Amino acid sequence: MKYLDIESLRNLNSRLSFPTSSGDRHVLGRVESYSCKVAGADKKLYRLLEQKHQEDLEEAKGLSPEQSSLTNTFSPFGPLTQSASRKTLFYLLATLNASFPDYDFSSVPADRFTKEPSPDSAIKSINSTLVNVGSPATLRVVRMWDSIDEIINIDECSVYSYTPDDESNHYEDENPVWSFNYFFFNKSLKRI
Repeated sequence: MKYLDIESLRNLNSRLSFPTSSGDRHVLGRVESYSCKVAGADKKLYRLLEQKHQEDLEEAKGLSPEQSSLTNTFSPFGPLTQSASRKTLFYLLATLNASFPDYDFSSVPADRFTKEPSPDSAIKSINSTLVNVGSPATLRVVRMWDSIDEIINIDECSVYSYTPDDESNHYEDENPVWSFNYFFFNKSLKRI
């Protein structure tokens, strides 16, 4: 994944770190953009995921037909027997690895992700959170969603959220009250 250094996002990120309205907590937010250009460590991760898929297929051959049908389970990206579904999982894992370089997300299973019903539902959730913690100005003044839309074309995106388990929680050391991760994936732009 290639990090895209975009000035409008730098400006937005400076507004996404602020004390809550009660003053007893601090919000640390960030919006980043990545190109789905595969390079270096990403190629290794992709090969690792493909190898694991092949191993799962081999293991399924020894199962009864009833048991092997369980290996053809659906993920938020579609059936993992399809290359496009596995590639979407790969893009999200590679983005997490790029966003949090001190952590390794290569073994995070597909079920830690959820496909959001629509971009609008994710936007409403994010807006609600920002308003509730005391930063409605971020939405109005910086026109957050306009900035993001210019980069990703929100209406053409599939949106996924990520919920870490206890072992892969990259915020564990910071002891947050809450956190969320949304990925707006525009397949045609090859951008997250």
